[in-house]
Amino acid sequence: MAAAGGALAGWGLYEAQWLQTHELEVPVAGLPPELEGLRILHLSDFHAGSPSLNLRAMRKAIAYGVRQQPDMVVVTGDLITHRRGLAPALVQLARLSPPLGLFAVLGNHDTGDTRDPFSRAVIPEDWGDAPVQLLRDRSVTVEARGRVIEVAGMDPDAWTGGTARPEALFRGAADLRILLAHFPDVVDHLPIGTCPLVLAGHLHGGQICLPRPGGRLRLSHQRWRYLDGIHRVGETTLVVSRGVGTTLLPFRLLARPEAALLRLVPDIRPAPVPPPAST
Repeated sequence: MAAAGGALAGWGLYEAQWLQTHELEVPVAGLPPELEGLRILHLSDFHAGSPSLNLRAMRKAIAYGVRQQPDMVVVTGDLITHRRGLAPALVQLARLSPPLGLFAVLGNHDTGDTRDPFSRAVIPEDWGDAPVQLLRDRSVTVEARGRVIEVAGMDPDAWTGGTARPEALFRGAADLRILLAHFPDVVDHLPIGTCPLVLAGHLHGGQICLPRPGGRLRLSHQRWRYLDGIHRVGETTLVVSRGVGTTLLPFRLLARPEAALLRLVPDIRPAPVPPPAST
């Protein structure tokens, strides 16, 4: 039993830095033809500074971004878990220089809303040479291929406190609206027409899962609906990253860390039919 436990722990450490890098085709409703093929590197949950292999996995994720040269980079929360991870994380982020910008939102660990005993709230005041634009309940616009993209970021404390209104973050008449949110369940509360694309993280794909017939058994985050991957919710596409790092325990099992290059394509599927009104 001791040998089996040691082998399982060793595999969990190995998987925690066995980064999956892949390109995902993401259908977006109403995508302008000029923006078809736009590439966004989606990263999340570095948890830099925790006692783990997170910085090693982060270096691999950033190296993937440097090789791929995406149009835009987004990070959907939980960047720094302890101040000792701040400097090395900024060094890595400074290696990225996407032409449309590097945008980030905070997660619950960044603001100290966690029961993880190894976590300390760290919100960088100076990003150094890293071209990070931190979006805390605000939006920015960028122009790409003659079209306007509005990127909004939702603050995690506003969401957990019940005061968030992410639909109000969008201000302009943009050709494409993208919402960055740490918590994926925000998609269930967006008014119709808010935005066609939501990018989120937080759940680590369950982080530690067990095999079972028909899929994985999550040992955490069991109440959450959108674990990872691409989901269509009404007319909105939600992409949930499994994240780069780990939290609380430095292991992963059946939930590899992930750096995903999202390639936007038009959503040609018919719109969902609403349920009939009750009489």
